[in-house]
Amino acid sequence: MNSLLFKLRFTTAVHFGEPDSALSLESSRETFCADTLFSALCHTALAMRGDEGAAQLCGWAKCGALRLSDAMLFCGDALYLPKPMARATRAAELPEADRKAMKKLQWIPVAALDAFAQSLAGGAPFEPRRYALQPGSAIERARARISEGEDAQPYAVGAFVFSEGCGLYLITQCEGAQQAAALRELLDALGAGGIGGKVSSGFGRFVVERQLDLDAADDPQALWLARALRADTGRYLLLTASLPRDEELDAVLDGADFALIRRGGFVGSDRYADSARKKKTQYFLAAGSLLPRRFEGDLYEVGPGGAHPVYRYGRPILLGVTL
Repeated sequence: MNSLLFKLRFTTAVHFGEPDSALSLESSRETFCADTLFSALCHTALAMRGDEGAAQLCGWAKCGALRLSDAMLFCGDALYLPKPMARATRAAELPEADRKAMKKLQWIPVAALDAFAQSLAGGAPFEPRRYALQPGSAIERARARISEGEDAQPYAVGAFVFSEGCGLYLITQCEGAQQAAALRELLDALGAGGIGGKVSSGFGRFVVERQLDLDAADDPQALWLARALRADTGRYLLLTASLPRDEELDAVLDGADFALIRRGGFVGSDRYADSARKKKTQYFLAAGSLLPRRFEGDLYEVGPGGAHPVYRYGRPILLGVTL
């Protein structure tokens, strides 16, 4: 598998809804999960190449020839990973301000992950305030809903605007050059149309700022990631909100430190049914979970019964770590 890194620079505000919030329209996350990306890529493939293009993409995901991480943050040259859900083996006394900062910390730079691991084993205390991240700012945009014969109804859309030099990156694993080339073409087309909510209002547009082959790079962060993607350490950091198959689940959860994230939403195809239909709800392991073994996951059929299959992406990318 070829491991590639794509840096996405957003040229507009974004709206990535909170999966468990009743007010998801009024707020926005900074990032999106791999199943959101895969769904958007499928729609893009369908628009570009018809049913054959979408089927090819789903086939690659189903057999494991294409794997995706969740979107993760970068600022400047620094790449960030979701904070591992690790427990300290030796308690360390931290000032109260550092304890609070550690609870709030959601992202850790790749370059600082080894120091984080050492602190959990009783090494030098980790300094969370040093790595506090502000990749942008939350905003609200006013919109109006207009129905025929009625007055306009104003409403607010929560959005996020990335600061200069900050954005999101993806790690992908492709079986060969065909998958890598197709993925880049789809990402370029998707960026022109946007990802997330309210793309018809201009949200979520991006350009692929950089494509990096992790296996051939000499940057220290890229080298660390390339090694960790191959490492068999007995402890694995999950980078993709994903779900083990039924036969994998017990072994993956035995000794794991994990959180669950709800995955739901509506079917986005106007060919599927005469009215909007909800996808089946699933609970995935969240990125940042620490697992005792690798797993395969799957491409899950989540349609409620309509004109064509509806899939949710659930295959993982994992890093071998010493946590």
